Amino acid sequence: MVDRRRVAYAEGKMLRTILLFTTVLLAAGPVSAQSAEPIRQVLADFNRIDADEDSVISIVEYRDLQIARWPRIDRNGDGYLTDDDFPRFAAARARRLLAEVTDLDANGDGRISRDEFVNGPAPLFRQADRNDDGVMTRTELEAAAAK
Repeated sequence: MVDRRRVAYAEGKMLRTILLFTTVLLAAGPVSAQSAEPIRQVLADFNRIDADEDSVISIVEYRDLQIARWPRIDRNGDGYLTDDDFPRFAAARARRLLAEVTDLDANGDGRISRDEFVNGPAPLFRQADRNDDGVMTRTELEAAAAK
């Protein structure tokens, strides 16, 4: 007999994994029409990300966010982001999404290392930092999320 609670839990866990993966890749990947959700998440967590409480998120604070995200993304702990970090049911989608962030693969080895993820291009940051002053304000994030 199927335990419906276990099935519901497993389905919820799978959905959270897919959403986490999608959010991370969109935040780290190319700017697109779909990238408003990661911007909204940064906006929702603005106070937590703004560690020095100066009412802006600097590139350093954004990089700290990427560092904090890494252990949740590199699920198998091998130091690289690959489709192996995601359940089999999501492997095909993972390969497609990873292909969208090839610009993070600085050494061209087909994997995204922690260093490449943390120190690579930050399209979300660039998209939100409209005046190129090196920080994201709430107003800039709200404007970017509205687009």
